[in-house]
Amino acid sequence: MKLLRTLALLPLAAAASQAATIEFQFGKNNPVGYNYDTGVKYNSGTLAGITVAGNISREVELGLNVNYKHLSTDEIVGLVGFGNIGVLNASLDLTYDLNPRGGINPFVGIGVGYAWLSNLQYSDATQATTSKGLLTASAFVGMRFAINSKVDFSLTARNTHYIGLKNFDGSVKSNIQNWEAIAGLRYRF
Repeated sequence: MKLLRTLALLPLAAAASQAATIEFQFGKNNPVGYNYDTGVKYNSGTLAGITVAGNISREVELGLNVNYKHLSTDEIVGLVGFGNIGVLNASLDLTYDLNPRGGINPFVGIGVGYAWLSNLQYSDATQATTSKGLLTASAFVGMRFAINSKVDFSLTARNTHYIGLKNFDGSVKSNIQNWEAIAGLRYRF
């Protein structure tokens, strides 16, 4: 009887062992629009991030995504060079797996978070933003491809809105919308 109880717990142990994931992400970000102070268009840049997640159910996953990217323009500011804002973003993401049992796994999700901004290379305060932090909202879709039983390769398209960005004079800028193309390696525990 003791052996049967042990055998009955094995599937639960196997499910629990794959309930947590960590994903390393690299990609490109493409801010939509332009700097409202100067009228110069934003440039695309690189993105690096990490997501730690756990399963709520077989199809639903809750995770914390942290990434870093730049919102930059080709404008000359003073004698310094490019206008540039560094963005550290933390987001609580809810992901729904459309095919959690297959080798190819499409997914959709939403996220709510907070972004910390740093003005890099601005020498003229009249063109800088005074926002140090603001709320973010995002939606994403993607596909995961199983490499083996513990590792997936993922491709994700994510749209993030930075809400409530303020100008140096205190007036509110229009929200910045950012498209991200992300490739990742996901490890299951």
